[in-house]
Amino acid sequence: KAEGGGEDGPIILDCRNEYETGVGRFVGAEPLNTDTFRDTWGKLRERLEGVPKDREIMTYCTGGIRCVKVGAYLEQEMGFKNV
Repeated sequence: KAEGGGEDGPIILDCRNEYETGVGRFVGAEPLNTDTFRDTWGKLRERLEGVPKDREIMTYCTGGIRCVKVGAYLEQEMGFKNV
């Protein structure tokens, strides 16, 4: 289901909300399609279900704080090793 890097490449997640994503996004990035940041956790669990824990995951947002929080969640709560 990875758009950017095929099945072996990194998963690139756009951690911004739908409005920000609508303005533009990086080629290959997958928007989480959230209205608010609080929606992020469920979207991450849904999108990454069944993804190997060693799969490379890259994230971006507008200012950086959402990526820091998403990265911590992916590692600490979901067990991903390559964020």
